[in-house]
Amino acid sequence: EGDSYLGALQHYVHLNPVRAGMCTVDELKEYRWSSYWYLWNPRKRPEFMDFSGALEHAGGLKDTPAGRREYREYLVWLSANGAAQKEMAFEKMCRGWALGTKSFKQGLLESEGLLKEGSFEGLRREGKELHEANELQWENLLERMLSTLQKNDSAILSEKKSAQWKVWVADVLKRHTAATNVWIASKLNMGAPQSVSILTSRLKQQQKQRKDIAYYEFIQNIT
Repeated sequence: EGDSYLGALQHYVHLNPVRAGMCTVDELKEYRWSSYWYLWNPRKRPEFMDFSGALEHAGGLKDTPAGRREYREYLVWLSANGAAQKEMAFEKMCRGWALGTKSFKQGLLESEGLLKEGSFEGLRREGKELHEANELQWENLLERMLSTLQKNDSAILSEKKSAQWKVWVADVLKRHTAATNVWIASKLNMGAPQSVSILTSRLKQQQKQRKDIAYYEFIQNIT
């Protein structure tokens, strides 16, 4: 989110071999397994390769021999300047999936069809660094269900932990997402996380014995 991230990310990637102790910045132009090598060998670049983001972010440099030399000096300075790296959010670039506000990240998921209304065909992401992307999908589904049920934060706090509608919402989240009991219990004020499994299991047994029309109407409205 914001053009400045692109240039900073390119600096970060160019400095990967330096951080790994595989070469110095001066030796980096000979390091074959990096886009930085192509900066110094323009005739061998693929047509799609564009260094303007990195060069512009380094002080409005041009893609010329002089501009490349200045960029090399910029990377020498940046590699030794922890404060500048922190300002560019280097520590966030080695993990996670996007840099920006929550609404920006939610927009990314929507653009990929992962938050498309009425669809549960979202990617199930794994890994600690992608937990946030999962949560955005869970929250989107939760908000739609609360809207359908005409419930809000006040109802979540004031109504019983085992309220029927809470169990319905928890059941949909457990069946259609990777939301954890801890997350569901916290968002719906359902008490201990294990109670989520107990209540949703009880719901399934009840539906087998006697189908609740209201429950199926709720499911139909959501899906």
